[in-house]
Formats: sequence, C-alpha cells, structure tokens
Amino acid sequence: MSVDLSVEKILQLHRKAQEQKEDLYNFLRREFPDISPEERLQYLSAILNDHFEAYDYDPKDEIRVDGYIVKRFLPKGEHDAKGE
Repeated sequence: MSVDLSVEKILQLHRKAQEQKEDLYNFLRREFPDISPEERLQYLSAILNDHFEAYDYDPKDEIRVDGYIVKRFLPKGEHDAKGE
C-alpha cells in the first residue's frame, strides 16, 4: 500500500478522525493497521498541515508508540472546527 496524500484522502481522514474520541495517531493505527509507523506519521503530518486548528494538544501529553514519541492531538469536534 502506498500513502495517498491527496487533498481528498486527507480531508476524508480528517472528517473521520473528528468523529472519534481518540487521539489522531491511535485513530490512524486503527484505520491503517498494516502500514508502517513512518507511513502513519506521513498521514498524521498531512492532516495536521491542512487542519491543525481542528485539533487540541497539550505539549506535555505524548505517547511512546511504534518506536516513536508522538504528541497526542485530540479532535475538537465538528462544532469547533473552523471552515468545515
């Protein structure tokens, strides 16, 4: 599987993530269990690049997963997302 970073795919993932209560990385782990951590991080970066204002994070809140330290970005929810 190759990483699809198209505008349409990133928007689709962002909208789906906004419906979840879990952090963005764990959502991507569940959504794409068979891709590498590096590919998952590419999706995470692309989503945050385009929709950063739709996620809350505490700079001190992080998880150690798949050999990385990842900040936990939590969806604000559709009612808080700007431009949706």
